This record gives sequence, C-alpha cells and structure tokens, in this order.
Amino acid sequence: MTTKFSPILKVKNLDVEKLENKIAKLNNQKKALHLEIDSLKEELKNSSTPKSGTINELRKNFFQNDLIKQNINIKLQNIEFLEEQIKSTKLLLKKAMLEYEKIKYLHQLEEKKMIDKIKKEEAKNLDEIGALLFTLNKEDL
Repeated sequence: MTTKFSPILKVKNLDVEKLENKIAKLNNQKKALHLEIDSLKEELKNSSTPKSGTINELRKNFFQNDLIKQNINIKLQNIEFLEEQIKSTKLLLKKAMLEYEKIKYLHQLEEKKMIDKIKKEEAKNLDEIGALLFTLNKEDL
C-alpha cells in the first residue's frame, strides 16, 4: 500500500544501497592495493644486486629498489586512507539504516491504520447490507 511515507522509504532505501555499494567499492580498491603491494614485494624479493659491473648499474639497481619501496609505502598510505573512508562510510551506513528502519516502522503503522479503516468500512457496509436484506425479507413475509 502507498502511504505518505512510501516515497521517503524509497529514498532512504536508495541511500542505504548507495552506501553499501560505496563500502563494497572501497573494499575492492583495498584488495587491489594489497595485491599490488604483494606483487611489488615479490618483485623486490626477486631483484638481486649485481655481483659485477659498473657503479652506474649498481646505482640503477639500488634506485629501482628504492622506487619499489617508495611505491609500496605510497600504496600502504592509500590503504590507510581507504580504511578511514570505510570506517566513516560504515558510520554513515549505520545512521542511514537507522533512519530507514524508523521510516519503515512509520510506514507499517500507517499501512495498519489504513487496513483497519478499510476493515471498519467493510464491516459497516456488511451491516448495512444485512440490515437491508433483513428489511427486505421482513417485507416479503
């Protein structure tokens, strides 16, 4: 049944769904960053310092390893940032779900009132029909 709370209920439900989707998206980004860090760590582990060669090759190797470490640190900072975003979004989701449940409760109360009103009208109509049939049957006798 449609009540005055129906449109509000739909909006609140959309808000909850948007926040749930945002949390899922943030979690996926976090997982992707973890995978990238794992691959960078593996790359760092597999890189070996040259045993012979020029000083430039040695510097190049150290520079590449340093870049990998910096990249790992940047990704770790991104993960921390995502975790903060997830935490704040979960708080927003909790508030949105509470609002949704409040509106849902009010919507259900309004529906119950409407149903009770319809039942009373039906009972009243049935009483009127019964009274009419009774008077018709009384006149026929």
